[in-house]
Amino acid sequence: MTGRLRHHPRAVLVAVVLGSLTLLGAVGTVSEPATASSVPSGSAAVGSVTAAVPSPHYPTPIHHVFLILMENEQTGLVYGPQPYQTGLANTYAWGGNANGNTSGVGYYAVCHPSAPNYLALTSGQSLECGSDAWHNYSVNNLGHELDTARESWIGYEESASVPCQEYNSGLYVIRHNPFPYYGDLGGNHSGSVCVTHDVPIANLTDDYPYNSTPPNFTYIAPNLHDDGHSSSARYADNWLSTFIPKLMAAPWFSSSIIFITYDEAYEPGGADNSTGYDGLTGGPVYTVAVSPYTKGVGALDVNTSHYNLLSTMEWLLGLPPTGTGLDQTPDFPVMVGLFNRTVFGPHVRLTGSDLEHVDLAGYDLQGDNLRGANLSGANLTGADLNGADLRSANLTGANLQGATLKHADLAGAMLSNSTVRGADFQDAQLQDANLSGAVLTGLGPARAQWTDFDGADFNQSYLGGAVCARPNYIVAVGADLNAIQVPALCRPPL
Repeated sequence: MTGRLRHHPRAVLVAVVLGSLTLLGAVGTVSEPATASSVPSGSAAVGSVTAAVPSPHYPTPIHHVFLILMENEQTGLVYGPQPYQTGLANTYAWGGNANGNTSGVGYYAVCHPSAPNYLALTSGQSLECGSDAWHNYSVNNLGHELDTARESWIGYEESASVPCQEYNSGLYVIRHNPFPYYGDLGGNHSGSVCVTHDVPIANLTDDYPYNSTPPNFTYIAPNLHDDGHSSSARYADNWLSTFIPKLMAAPWFSSSIIFITYDEAYEPGGADNSTGYDGLTGGPVYTVAVSPYTKGVGALDVNTSHYNLLSTMEWLLGLPPTGTGLDQTPDFPVMVGLFNRTVFGPHVRLTGSDLEHVDLAGYDLQGDNLRGANLSGANLTGADLNGADLRSANLTGANLQGATLKHADLAGAMLSNSTVRGADFQDAQLQDANLSGAVLTGLGPARAQWTDFDGADFNQSYLGGAVCARPNYIVAVGADLNAIQVPALCRPPL
């Protein structure tokens, strides 16, 4: 997926507006909390992907999110040299190899050493770059978000002795377990959220409950041998090759995603160990997303990091950002580029999703529910939004050039500074929509190039400063233009 799009300049034109305006609805909210009993069975055959309407608690058909943390390797020491993980990357979607291209584009850790990366992946904050010490932090975090939303979750700590273990023992180290760091999870006190959710497991490969439907979120910390920390990259690759196929063979994998990432980059004497972007210094690390919904996607072509991965997990789980971290911010948005098109439509519920600057050009989004979604700056060129629900959606600066929005509902939507040249809005509902500074001009004289508002309802819409050139190639036969004044350059016929 591509990065940010340029906004079109605002034209200095004035329209008189009669009636009230409806402001953008809340973005990123969850309609209702999920409960353990609401988790779907996921009994469909492995590998069969359909665009079924997902659970009301999740924006996509993915209902089970796994995060597996491996240790201390640069991307270039994993992708290529390690056969199993190379095969996963070549089959599914992954963050790319910053070691293997001159641009340095790829997936990066946050800083060094281990602990701040585990904290970044679960709180959106590194909190203690330069330290692996155990501290108690009063910050919002993924465990607290899940608990507040009443979503089911579990953390498996291989070789730990007790739940929410706050000390090192044997092949278990607390620096690889972020949940005891968060004060709002209650620590190791009896009955605390941490104790009931962060549990020991003797041997992940042998003891993981493959036959049980997993919770909404599963965190997996292999022990110091299996994660490669105290063994080798090849040992870790071999371990993954025995464990991951068992997860993928389970019937619930059809509605799951497995993220495998490394905490920090390390190569003895490696010049890239502390490289990054936007202030990150953790170096390039291998990250792959294994799911029927990521199959065939390949490498991302933009920089991403642990903060983006947290943003992505929150999005998949229908959770808002922590509000205290860098997750779901403009610099570290959801990695929508990891997913193939079936995640986005048709007839998918993406209500309230934060999809700022997403590239969905040409996608089939027919009948999608995007009510209240943030699509500001999105590239929707040629997208099929026929019958989509875009009420109160934020499409500020979006490119809808040539898109189809027949019968779409854009009541209260924000389309200021958007480009809708050649878009088809036949019979669309645009009541109270804000098209201030929008570029309405058609593409050319051919009927297929017109911006078509035939039968559209503009009641009390705001077109202040909308841009139309001559000839404007716009039609609006039967459109309801009640209570608006259209800029002169947009007439006739609109």
